[in-house]
Amino acid sequence: MVWSIEQAKSLSAEAVRLGKSVNVHVKIDTGMGRVGILPDMAVKTVSEISSMPGVLVEGLMSHLSDADLADPDSAREQLAVFNRISAEIAGKGVNIRFRHLANSAAVLNLPETHLDMVRPGLMLYGYNPAPLVSNITLEPVMTVTARIVAMKRVPTGTTIGYGRTFRAERESLIATIAIGYADGFRRHLSNSGSVLYNGQRVPVVGRVCMDLTMIDMTDTRGVSVGDEVIVLGSSGSESIGADEMAGLAGTIPYEILTCFGRRVKRIYDS
Repeated sequence: MVWSIEQAKSLSAEAVRLGKSVNVHVKIDTGMGRVGILPDMAVKTVSEISSMPGVLVEGLMSHLSDADLADPDSAREQLAVFNRISAEIAGKGVNIRFRHLANSAAVLNLPETHLDMVRPGLMLYGYNPAPLVSNITLEPVMTVTARIVAMKRVPTGTTIGYGRTFRAERESLIATIAIGYADGFRRHLSNSGSVLYNGQRVPVVGRVCMDLTMIDMTDTRGVSVGDEVIVLGSSGSESIGADEMAGLAGTIPYEILTCFGRRVKRIYDS
């Protein structure tokens, strides 16, 4: 993706040096205000880039600013601008193979935005990207687990964690799991979040630490060090979704799903 003459010139120079060519998709800013060529400069800039040696303008793209289509008219306005620019570029003799701007919400609800390609994001995780305009049912596909690394039975009145924000109101079995905010388990879930153990919700107690989190296992049976808990996902009839975690953390499901870091081992199941 390129959005400036300077980027394209650098790619062109490197392509020439290597005796190769590079395919680029030029981004047009139709209303996102992030990166992209502004509409009044788009035709001139794309034409100039397309004439550079070693550079093939394969695609033209933009990005919808109203991600959940709460205001679909805004998306349609961006599409109109994009289509106008596309037509003008084609009129200059620049052959664009792919045009694309549809995110997950537009894939589901605005077929006129599908053009040559679409770019689904959140829906690939199995979450509804546009709950205000669509009641489609998707199945979450991501599960995050952690292991119990320590357990101790503590007397009534024992405080747990930094700042002593949790005090046991009874004799309690406190387990420590090997996940914390450095892994993407948000600190906002301190004393409010839960994990799942054998189909049962277990509360987070005390503040989520950098690498570890404490949970109250007092009402569970048969638990042992080394057992697995589900941080995100389903167990039995219970589930913890990214939308629930986002609500507790004051953020959006997108951030929850993408913030689990490299220390969290990935296993891909087809």
